[in-house]
Amino acid sequence: MPGQPRPFLGIYFSCCNVYSRIYKNAAGTAYVGWCPRCMKRIEAKVGKGGSGTDQRFFIAR
Repeated sequence: MPGQPRPFLGIYFSCCNVYSRIYKNAAGTAYVGWCPRCMKRIEAKVGKGGSGTDQRFFIAR
C-alpha cells in the first residue's frame, strides 16, 4: 500500500560481515532476501496464530 511502511526484518549476514533488511513477500507468508555481497538467499517464514517471535533483528550464518 503506498505511503505505508513495508514490514521488514534486520539481518546481519555473517558470511560477508554486512547488515541488510529483508522484506515480507507479496503473499505475506515469509520474509525473503539476499546477502547484498554474495547473494546468499534467506527466508524466514511467518508463523500462524502468534507462534513466532517479536524479535526484528537476526543473524544469518
